[in-house]
Amino acid sequence: MSIKCPKCQKELSSTDIFCSQCGYSIKNESTKNSSQKISYNTPQKKGNGCGIALLIFIAFLFTIFLIRTCSKTENTSSLTTNSVSQLSKEDSIKNKIRIDSIDKQQKIEEEKFLKTKAGKIYKKHREWSKEDCIKIAEHQVWIGMHYDMLVYMRGKPNNVNTSNYGDGPHYQACWHDYDPSCFYFDESQIITSYN
Repeated sequence: MSIKCPKCQKELSSTDIFCSQCGYSIKNESTKNSSQKISYNTPQKKGNGCGIALLIFIAFLFTIFLIRTCSKTENTSSLTTNSVSQLSKEDSIKNKIRIDSIDKQQKIEEEKFLKTKAGKIYKKHREWSKEDCIKIAEHQVWIGMHYDMLVYMRGKPNNVNTSNYGDGPHYQACWHDYDPSCFYFDESQIITSYN
């Protein structure tokens, strides 16, 4: 770092004690400057009583604000809890009315269904689904229907033939007066094909 001689302004090293040009004592000058710097750099503290009072006042206002906000939240939450319980009671009453209405409608539909041809079949054979009973009432045949359904629709077959292909007995039941006439099934009695 370099410094200038205060007397002749020659560039000097910071380690020089005297100026090489004019002989001025740099050491004396540096101690004088450092004492001046200290006096300038240490500002005197003035009273901060007003600032502290202002900070305390702001903190007091903030505390009051927080207390009021928290008490409003508690009041609102208790009101909300009461409203929610009242709403849930109203909703449960509405749901019960809706469910009762649906139950009544289903009972009416059930009574109507049981009076139809498919409903009469369903009364006798609760093990069959309503959809299957409707198909039987309409004289429909399908793969996956049970052999007993065919017998219910057509009566006993004219002949039943048995065969064994190594994986258990297979059956062919034929009705000569119907089309399709022959149905194929295994021991499960579920129709697997027909022609």
